[in-house]
Amino acid sequence: MTARRFARSWTIATVVLLVTAGALQADRRKYAWTYQFLTIPQRATELELYQTTRLDDRDSWEYRIEIEHGLTPRWDISIYQVFVQDEGGAFRWDAVQLRTRYKLAEPGRFPLDPLLYVEYFRKIDLKKQNKVEAKLVLGRDFDRINLAFNGIYEFFWAPGEPVHEIGLDIGMSYAFSYQFSIGMESRTRREFLDAPSGDEVSWYLGPALSFASGETWYTLGIGWGLSDDSNDAQVRLLMGIGL
Repeated sequence: MTARRFARSWTIATVVLLVTAGALQADRRKYAWTYQFLTIPQRATELELYQTTRLDDRDSWEYRIEIEHGLTPRWDISIYQVFVQDEGGAFRWDAVQLRTRYKLAEPGRFPLDPLLYVEYFRKIDLKKQNKVEAKLVLGRDFDRINLAFNGIYEFFWAPGEPVHEIGLDIGMSYAFSYQFSIGMESRTRREFLDAPSGDEVSWYLGPALSFASGETWYTLGIGWGLSDDSNDAQVRLLMGIGL
């Protein structure tokens, strides 16, 4: 990854983050990838927009449009439309994603509050594998400090041989004020492959910045690849808008 390419992605994401700031956040995300102990309030609806840039020998971009809705005080659902574009390639519709989250207990009952996350990811291209993913989210606020741990299992199937993947996402952040927090994220994945080269392991580490204004929030995360199977870096910008 060249310094110019990294600077370009950082600049674009930062400008969008700061210039669009303007519009109570229903599902305030303090991390770009790691999930907190959080569901959207009952009967509330939110629009979330994602842009993920993967920097490597050949850059790629992923865009997600998500609508989420609170069914009960502890249970919400979401539907996503996912679009991708590779460097020099066409912009295309890539997948549909369904997701639900459920708080397993009331806040404060355990040392870390538990939440169950389940996702179904359906590829538009029938030649590519579909996925189901489950996460056990553990997290809690300690005054201004937030801790979040996501234990992850992913199962890919049809077409081809099934693939299993496990992972762990960890986030820690500090809220300087209601509007602004800064933190760090670590993300690891191990994909179990029946191949001579063995399993693939990816690991990313980097900062997360979150800004809130009224019913809108913005989160910017950067992950530098620290293993041979990782991209050079990943940059993600999220924006949530209360509807």
